[in-house]
Amino acid sequence: MGKIKLMHHVSSHLQLSQISKSFVRDGLPLPVLDKIDLEVQHGELVALIGPSGCGKTTLLHIIAGLIPPDSGTIFLNGSRVSDCRHHVAYMQQKDLLLPWRTALKNTLLGSEIAQEDLAQAEAHAEQLFAEFGLAGFEAVYPAHLSAGMRQRVALIRTLLARREILLLDEPFGALDALTRAELHDWLLKAHQKFPQTTLFVTHDVEEALKLADRVYVLSERPAHVKTVLTVALARPRDPTDADFVALKAEMLRWLRSP
Repeated sequence: MGKIKLMHHVSSHLQLSQISKSFVRDGLPLPVLDKIDLEVQHGELVALIGPSGCGKTTLLHIIAGLIPPDSGTIFLNGSRVSDCRHHVAYMQQKDLLLPWRTALKNTLLGSEIAQEDLAQAEAHAEQLFAEFGLAGFEAVYPAHLSAGMRQRVALIRTLLARREILLLDEPFGALDALTRAELHDWLLKAHQKFPQTTLFVTHDVEEALKLADRVYVLSERPAHVKTVLTVALARPRDPTDADFVALKAEMLRWLRSP
């Protein structure tokens, strides 16, 4: 399939045009991203899926302003920007909770740095702890929380940053299947309550189809967009449903195609 032509929608919240990136390894260029076109509408949940090492995390780093692209353009609400660092909250693969701070204090870290009203932030955090099944664990330290609970705390911290765009890099990849399914429900509940524009990376086809409105399928490195699949299924989504199974088969065909 040829390159995907990006349609310019006025309503696009985040838009990437022809983003390319290479690194240097052993003195030689290592191309990672090859003219990536991508867009996310306001309030959309969009997934990135592709082979390991194809550049998905690199793309999130570029959006978050951690590294610059070699070429290409980023648009935010239709305006060209160098990066989106002041507009995104980025939840990386590891929960990165500070072991010397309680669960509640971990979620308030961003509010402290931004010098926000801590009493108001704490009240909001305690409400989220209750909604995410963590009531009573506010004073517990990370070492005494399960992996799933730690990820919920990290997600609350990300939500409390109150940024326009959420970037989630395989936030549930290290969890067992049952805990991952529970976290899917928490994320969808959070998205319903706080419909932030969300771009997330996953290696899990079912996870992408269960959560996303649209899925970008990337190629091997250097990554380009192979196709974009729209997931027009009502939530909650049943992986045994015939339409879900058909979409999963289609996505697997794209992932396995050369």
